[in-house]
Amino acid sequence: MSSLAAHVDGYIPCLTSGEGWRLSRQQWLKMLELTLRYAGDKLVIAGIERSSTQEVLDFALMAQDAGAQAVMFTSPFTPGISQQVIIDHYQTIHDATHLDIFMYNEAALSGNEKTFTTLKAIAQLPRVIGLKDSPSMSRSQDQVDAIRQQGVDYFIGWEMQLAGELESDGNVVSLANLEPLLCRQAAARQQPALSQEIATLNERYLLSASDWYAQVKRELKARGVIDSDRVMTEEAA
Repeated sequence: MSSLAAHVDGYIPCLTSGEGWRLSRQQWLKMLELTLRYAGDKLVIAGIERSSTQEVLDFALMAQDAGAQAVMFTSPFTPGISQQVIIDHYQTIHDATHLDIFMYNEAALSGNEKTFTTLKAIAQLPRVIGLKDSPSMSRSQDQVDAIRQQGVDYFIGWEMQLAGELESDGNVVSLANLEPLLCRQAAARQQPALSQEIATLNERYLLSASDWYAQVKRELKARGVIDSDRVMTEEAA
């Protein structure tokens, strides 16, 4: 965390790059508690990657009890799930906690994706304050602006969109674990040279690989930032 502190506004432990969906309850809580202990004055958003609404709620309540200020989570892990069920999923967590909520829009883990209409509906919940957006189709600036006009901060979720055409409120990407200053600089739009540098780093660090999180760990270990690059297994969780 000390390698990131000067260049980030907060930390999101236990999200996808942290193999959050593979962590046991005890491992997840320990990771969150350690992050809270060493975060200083930075915002801590607890990443939750669980397959059902009830599981997400259980972990959200644990995060609340542990002292997290907010949670970030995706949809239930159900391919073909209806958009109304996704909306109800967020409504349930919102109404059962006092935490601020960050939406996570993706399809690789959950097997489904939120429509733009669904994102706007969830954004109407009073304590939904942010969106990490990793859409399968490129987002237009008009769509981004519509989300932001509802009081929701928009964070780019794909490295290849950094320093590109979209005006946003920042980014939440795996590359930030390795190049936090660069990612902070890339929050500003229309920087072609920086965009090309990020594309080069994306290839160097293999961040498009299916096990990108393992590549991040290997690089951090090579730099001496962490002692082990061991990854979790489904059986361990």
